[in-house]
Amino acid sequence: MQIKYFFTVVLILGLTSFAHSGDRSNARSTSMGFSTLVSSVGNDAFGINPANFDYSLPVTKTKNVMKKKRKIFDPHWEFSVFSAGGGYGSDSSIEFYNNYLSYLSIDRNRFANLFTNIEEVFRFRNTILPADKTDVNYDFELNWLSVNYKNKFGAVNFTISDRVGLNTEVNSRDEYLPLTFGFNINPNGSYNITDVKMKQSEAIAWWIRKYNVGFAKQWNFKKGTVRSFSVGISGGLVHGFGNVTTYESKLDISTWGIQNINGSNHVDSIKGKQDFHTQSALTDFFTDYNSGAETHFNLFPKPAGVGYSVDIGVSMQLGEAWKFAASVTDLGKITWDYNTITNNDTNAFAYYNFFVNSSDPTYNRMVDDLGGYQTQDSVSTFSTDMPTKYRAGIMFRPNNKFMIEFNWVKGTNDLPGNTSDVIYCFGAEYFPLPFLPVRTGFSAGGPGAYYISLGAGLKLKNFTFDVGTYGINQLIEDKRFSVALSTKIIL
Repeated sequence: MQIKYFFTVVLILGLTSFAHSGDRSNARSTSMGFSTLVSSVGNDAFGINPANFDYSLPVTKTKNVMKKKRKIFDPHWEFSVFSAGGGYGSDSSIEFYNNYLSYLSIDRNRFANLFTNIEEVFRFRNTILPADKTDVNYDFELNWLSVNYKNKFGAVNFTISDRVGLNTEVNSRDEYLPLTFGFNINPNGSYNITDVKMKQSEAIAWWIRKYNVGFAKQWNFKKGTVRSFSVGISGGLVHGFGNVTTYESKLDISTWGIQNINGSNHVDSIKGKQDFHTQSALTDFFTDYNSGAETHFNLFPKPAGVGYSVDIGVSMQLGEAWKFAASVTDLGKITWDYNTITNNDTNAFAYYNFFVNSSDPTYNRMVDDLGGYQTQDSVSTFSTDMPTKYRAGIMFRPNNKFMIEFNWVKGTNDLPGNTSDVIYCFGAEYFPLPFLPVRTGFSAGGPGAYYISLGAGLKLKNFTFDVGTYGINQLIEDKRFSVALSTKIIL
């Protein structure tokens, strides 16, 4: 099915590349717990604070100039290519994440076993479903190209970036499949599974690409408390290549006369009612996808949705050591109008006398019914918001070797790479050697409760290389894993 293929390719894209949207591909930000709203500059400011596209870096010139004199290094060009990062996991464990995805793909043939095979019912409930409600997340970002140019009039930034993500909340086993169903054995040896009630939470996965252009201007002041003030804005075209959303769904079903005959389960009758709501829009790459070995992948497929995105930011330095900033990112919408399918299935169903295998036409009709093929609307379009975020932060840099930063982050929705929970981030950076920054960070809030981050880099005048990991504690607990790598050429 198309939805199944989409989830499969989402994993392929991320794990073969190995995959907070906006700053997910920023290794410096990753290693500081995503607390870099104030201190990210140039290309690193993309998706975080466009005001920092325009900047000046104070650096010590030589050991002979230790008399508090500093030269202002004003880079004019920055180039970043193939910066990437991402993470995946759940509140439960990485093993649970991997196991649950096989069911999240909405493979209705496998799904049918949950009410036609009592062993499968208990296996799914006891070994797949979590004891407590669990967030499951996957998020990958790749910045194909980012160019930042600045002069005395300001700075211009151009960036192309892809995001692939999945967000869902898995109900606990007592919510998803409560032990309220009936089970009894008939005189002929067959059995009944009655009043099975299943409740699945909302899930959304997508793949989008942003073509972004931004402008920023910094004003420097020689006197007074305010030493500099910057404003910036960026925006551009958004192409959506895939969007699959399954809203909260319910299924009430009863099956009578289940019996194994010649190695295949036979069902006398099955009756039920489902409340199933989905919407999807997929580029031709997914609709033509048949197997992992036969793909129609290309770098610029026809988009299934088109939209826009806008970022706005400000930044202000007070004195020599303090700096403040605020931004709102990903203001916008995407309209999905190509290969769309909307399904609102609230029908009751009943089927009689069939074998649970694909060679039985009655079974196939039941599977199609559960898949909602009779209620699909392939004409209507739909719109989704972008993963909008609000940020505010403060940075203290007493010298060129050390800085600390605190950020407040609040998303407006729970789209992939975003959360509506408030997140508090704290990060620090220290240079034990002039070219070697080491970093750490801590964040609290959102999926995963809290994260401890670590990272380091190589920082030369004309080249930087950064690596960062987010959530070392989550990895130790075998729940989540996140990493990012980024490079930059500065001229």
